[in-house]
Amino acid sequence: MGTGVAVVGAYVLAGELALAGGDHRTAFAAYESRIRDFAEGYQKTSGNAGPFFAPPTERRIRGRDRMYRLLASRPLAAFFKRLTEKSATNIKLPEYPV
Repeated sequence: MGTGVAVVGAYVLAGELALAGGDHRTAFAAYESRIRDFAEGYQKTSGNAGPFFAPPTERRIRGRDRMYRLLASRPLAAFFKRLTEKSATNIKLPEYPV
């Protein structure tokens, strides 16, 4: 999910810099205002996933791998797809001037 936030963030930051005519302080403030709810939504969706994705012990790695197989099951995959789509579409991107 981090890649999606990065791409959207880059688009919004570039657009706001263009709109601000080089005034980075104005652009940064507008960027943060526009992106804050979107990024916070992603953070809420992902929770504290870091320890799950990068467990510190071999035993926990095996447990994570078992959990991946379970999470990839059809019913749960559909649930996670809906969950991530909700976060991914929680922003209306403006059309910035070229």
